[in-house]
Amino acid sequence: MNNGSQNLAPARTGQAGTNTPLSNHRDWQFHAERINAAWGKQVASIIETGRYLIEAYDEMERASFEAMVQQKLAFGPSTARKLIVIAHHSILCAHVHKLPPSWGTLYELTKLPIEVLREKLKNGDISPKLERREVARWRKGESDKIIVDGKAVEHKRKPSLAEQLKAAKTENETLKAKLKSAGGSLFDLALDPAEEIGKLIADNMSESRFDKAVKAAKARYKAKRSKPAG
Repeated sequence: MNNGSQNLAPARTGQAGTNTPLSNHRDWQFHAERINAAWGKQVASIIETGRYLIEAYDEMERASFEAMVQQKLAFGPSTARKLIVIAHHSILCAHVHKLPPSWGTLYELTKLPIEVLREKLKNGDISPKLERREVARWRKGESDKIIVDGKAVEHKRKPSLAEQLKAAKTENETLKAKLKSAGGSLFDLALDPAEEIGKLIADNMSESRFDKAVKAAKARYKAKRSKPAG
């Protein structure tokens, strides 16, 4: 099993310190089919999938559960772990109608301090249109700023349309300059920091394409390592 499999364990609300399944009457096939059927892009489906994962964890033997997650689901162990975290978050589950239909964005929201999350829900910052990168900026304390003429403009004082257009134009010009200097790429593999490359990829790709890119890169490195020298 992968070294992160133990993190799939959901938080327990019952007796602590036990690994004994509550029951094992429903086998892996039942749980896998139900989890895969619930898996979707609407918020309710995402939370439902996480809850089904928790039920499966509670009912199945540990080895059977891990094997099901590894081999029988429409997503991998990392996604399963995040879905469990989302389904356990009582505040998010109580505001389904305000949430974005993206499990990646929902998982980022679980990382916010509770008081920040409550405030964002109250003032309307969290809506179905919210994107993951915006939540990431909140976590870095950059949520209330956009850059216009090199200066930060607070969102609390809503930027004018002219300021928003100027900010967009500045961002576009920066990207064009970067593309030109990097030979048509958003980043320079030889010079840019790994963190910057990762941020650019995440900001310009969907989650599914990003996951596929990571898998392809890992497979390529594995193939290179196994290739005989010379």
